[in-house]
Amino acid sequence: MEYFALLAIATLVIVVLAAALYRKRGDAGTLVGIAALYYWSLFGAWYIVIDKTGGFSGKNYGYLENKLFPIALDRDYLVALSLYAAFVILVEVTLLLAVAPVKQDRSGAPLLLRHGPILLIGLSAGVASFLLVADKLNAAYTLNASAYIYTRSQTDEWFTLHQVLNRVALLPPAIGLAVLAAGKRSRGVVSVRRRYTLPCYLALLAGMLAFTFVLGNKNEVLAALVAGVLAYLGLARKPNWIRVGLVVAGGLWVLYAIDFFRAVPLAGLEQAVGGRAQQATGLAKFLTSSNEAYGAHFSLYGVLAARVEPRFGYSLYSLACSVIPRVLWPDRPPDIYLYYSESVGAIQDQGYSLHHATGWYLNFGYAGVALGAVVMGLVWAYCLNAHRRAGAGHLFRLFAITAPWLFAACLPPLIRAGPEGYKGFLIEGVMIPVGVLAFACRPKKIRAPLAWHPERGWIWKAAR
Repeated sequence: MEYFALLAIATLVIVVLAAALYRKRGDAGTLVGIAALYYWSLFGAWYIVIDKTGGFSGKNYGYLENKLFPIALDRDYLVALSLYAAFVILVEVTLLLAVAPVKQDRSGAPLLLRHGPILLIGLSAGVASFLLVADKLNAAYTLNASAYIYTRSQTDEWFTLHQVLNRVALLPPAIGLAVLAAGKRSRGVVSVRRRYTLPCYLALLAGMLAFTFVLGNKNEVLAALVAGVLAYLGLARKPNWIRVGLVVAGGLWVLYAIDFFRAVPLAGLEQAVGGRAQQATGLAKFLTSSNEAYGAHFSLYGVLAARVEPRFGYSLYSLACSVIPRVLWPDRPPDIYLYYSESVGAIQDQGYSLHHATGWYLNFGYAGVALGAVVMGLVWAYCLNAHRRAGAGHLFRLFAITAPWLFAACLPPLIRAGPEGYKGFLIEGVMIPVGVLAFACRPKKIRAPLAWHPERGWIWKAAR
């Protein structure tokens, strides 16, 4: 009974703090981010406790117990739940203390976004990503293997670059499409629209969705979906909520379809899609039964039950070494995840999730969980407060506009990684998309100033 009590009290506190944050900041991304924290931290625990107390949840996580370790409702699991709850709550408290109330950007006319460079860079990245794995896809087809399983089991030094290129081909175009959808009344960024812009965006994103569907990759699609929706909500003065709902529902179904078909052999994928498409309708079951809600959740219990000793500051060492690309240093020190998987006796050569709190625990013990929560809260608050910096230049202003969306979009992979995950957030989640967008909206090319018209939105002064 104490497990249900702990989960109920923690959930109530998390919801109350989330409401207080939204009231103070008014940012939808904070609610999305907190929901992600809760989903990957505590959501799966409800069903585990139901099953372990004699009930039947019907959720499919038993295979993780076979490959990792069985969970028992003992003191270690109660401590793990308490640490997860404390981690999420401390992130929220840090945000409440550090984040500033919402303040409109009064730095003048909006940035002018040209969609051509985004489309060109996105297309180039998508093609390059395909070329990097084309031989593996061909091998998977010949061997009648799943493209997802084969590409993940036959990784090389170029696989990380392939994943980065997928994000380049999805994240900036998703934000660019959001700017386009926000129209002339957009806040902060407005479009230079051409007749071909919308069809090209739709073609590029459709091609990338098909590519990620074949590969079985959900992370890049989820990041693009979250970033695009939050960008639209942040830019549009009067969002079309029906449009938002349809995009979210469609995006979640795509994620479900990727998960549903990812184990199908590549050679039989077309036939399987044709024959089983009508079965891919259990979206609600996917959200509650996906292994995403359980894999990371298992990790802290396994560490506590196995009495794994922390390796003081190892992630900081690994993070420093990761500055050198693996192409140049193939045997560079791995991140803390490998130490976790070996310590708990997990089946090797297969990927599992490591909760962010677990990563900090493996570095600094119990104090590391609190430290990791405070660091995450401060980084998140910095992204939300960046718009308050007066006199910022063009590049920082673009970062300030996009940072709240990008942090929320990159939070899921950060939750499932140790402290080393901040490198991925900084490079893949901030530097690359902001760099692409900066290349697409250079202010020096503006030939006439923009002015706000209450009915027509942002227009050239000469046209007023």
